[in-house]
Order: sequence, then structure tokens, then C-alpha cells
Amino acid sequence: MYKNLALINGAILAIMVFLNGMQSSIIGPYMSTLIFHVIGFILIIIISIIKKNRLSNLKEIPFMFFLPGILSVITILLNNISIPQIGLTLAIGVTLFGQLVMSSLVEHFGLFGMPINSFKKEKILGFSIISLGIIVMITM
Repeated sequence: MYKNLALINGAILAIMVFLNGMQSSIIGPYMSTLIFHVIGFILIIIISIIKKNRLSNLKEIPFMFFLPGILSVITILLNNISIPQIGLTLAIGVTLFGQLVMSSLVEHFGLFGMPINSFKKEKILGFSIISLGIIVMITM
């Protein structure tokens, strides 16, 4: 079930990144990023009100857990800048490769409190195939 949710999430992300990238080519990457986050902010406020969620004491939350908000803005902005220039497929392919590399490093070294899951040499084949695919997309 969770693998299906991840697959659905990937499809939604591709649509989101595409639409936001196209909006960026019309109104610019900065305004597109602002609109993206304002609409998301309004939506999560509405959902939180409906679900009757309460705001936690922000002083109790470690600073590290505020970084995803900053990283989200940077991620969307970088997508908005790159997609009109290199296209959706290449942007998502390179982005996914970056995610794989970073997640492998996080797991291998146990960063951010993750359990250590040592890098296995069998993963090199997968990384190689993905790298080859990206190289083909870049050169064609």
C-alpha cells in the first residue's frame, strides 16, 4: 500500500512541478514560487481548521525541523528556474538522481538520526543505469 502511495506521490509531484514550471515561464520564477507557497499555506490552514489541529509550542521544536520549509522554497525556486530551460523530464531526472545520492549518504552515515543502512555495492548498478539515462537525455 505504501509503495502505491509513493508512486501516486511521484505522479502528483511531476504534475505539480510541470504546472509550476510553466507558470514560472509566464510570470517568472520568484512570483511563481510565492504563489505556490501562498496557496499551499492557505490550503493547509483550511485543512487544519477542518481537522481542528492545534498549533504546537514552537519553542519545543528543534531548529532542524524548521529547515524543510526553507528547503521547500529553494527546491521550488530551483525547479522554476531550471524547467523552462532544460525541460521537465531532464529536470526531474537530475533531481531524482540528486535525491538518490543524498538519501544514500544519509542512510550510509546515519545522518539526522536515521538508522545506519550501509551502502551496498549492488546499488552501484542502479546508480549507473540512472546516470546513463541522464547522460542520454542531456546529449540528445
